[in-house]
Amino acid sequence: MENNEFIKLVHKDFIKCNEYTTFGYQADYRAKENKDFGYVPFCYELEFEEICEIIPLTNPNNRCGVLKESTEFIVVHDTASGAPSADAKAHRNWLMSMATNPESKTCVSWHFTVDDHSIYQHLPTNEVGYHAGDGTRVKFEFMDTKIKANQNEKAEILIGEDGYYYVNGNKTNIEVPLDDDNNVPTNDQLPTLGINYKIGENGNYYISNTYFNSGYKKVANRGGNLNSVGIETCVNYGADYTKTMRINAYLVAKLLCEFNLDIDRVKQHNSFSGKDCPMTIRHANRWDEFINLVEIYKYTMCELKGKKVTFESLSPEYLDKEGKVIKFEEGKEISYKVKIDDEEYVLTSKLAK
Repeated sequence: MENNEFIKLVHKDFIKCNEYTTFGYQADYRAKENKDFGYVPFCYELEFEEICEIIPLTNPNNRCGVLKESTEFIVVHDTASGAPSADAKAHRNWLMSMATNPESKTCVSWHFTVDDHSIYQHLPTNEVGYHAGDGTRVKFEFMDTKIKANQNEKAEILIGEDGYYYVNGNKTNIEVPLDDDNNVPTNDQLPTLGINYKIGENGNYYISNTYFNSGYKKVANRGGNLNSVGIETCVNYGADYTKTMRINAYLVAKLLCEFNLDIDRVKQHNSFSGKDCPMTIRHANRWDEFINLVEIYKYTMCELKGKKVTFESLSPEYLDKEGKVIKFEEGKEISYKVKIDDEEYVLTSKLAK
């Protein structure tokens, strides 16, 4: 049964081309169009390095050394640096140069940077980082809404005109933070992924404490800096962004297993500040695709733990050993093999625009 569930996650009837824009702050790379032929959503044949180079405690503006009370979220960013040289190592060097300079006033740090060939770790995962934009002075908490949860229903949390949060149409006892003019914000000022919530042991919905971010004019969640692991995803032009995304999904899945978190705890930077970040994946409408990748890798790590899982291309002219489509013919049927211990599954997919 476990094997069959995994195959359902991995297999796609159609492998579609990806057309997307990467965004960078540099003038020559503010918006660059990209395209690839698609891929089989499988990770364990990907070749990449995992490098741990923790920044020193020299500069508290970068590494505060404060231990988190808990890890509740994995926060995905992108670097917004589009220059071809702006890979994970370059961001490691930038962080390290600030961290080793006691005079640096730049207050920023995060736990990992991912590109299309490496994962760099900069902070221990149990330490606070300065990456999410929600500050560190207000403690994160989940607050009881007093509303009984429906285990089979996803919570829709909206702002009522009376200034209270509503869960699935039911009024809570929790007030919405007012904007800078003391007005009740509107629902289009909520984070893209909504207000964070969980179901408590008492069966009630609990929602995150929130605040109004004056810079982005958005309602945002707490817990980004104090209770998450922050990951920066490289968008350097000329790199394989789709592979970067796949490697990042592998890392996120590994962290979810490490901290025993569900898939709904994977969040965008936007959730904690209102910033349009991670910009590339948001504008390409690839977030759901990314979450599907995380689900696949998490299932492998948690549900198939101890089993040997491998991938083999059976159409090497069209599909390379990493699952990347290297030659495109619309409607072409390609095949590949997934092996779980001694069980083999031969799958086919069609290439599509």
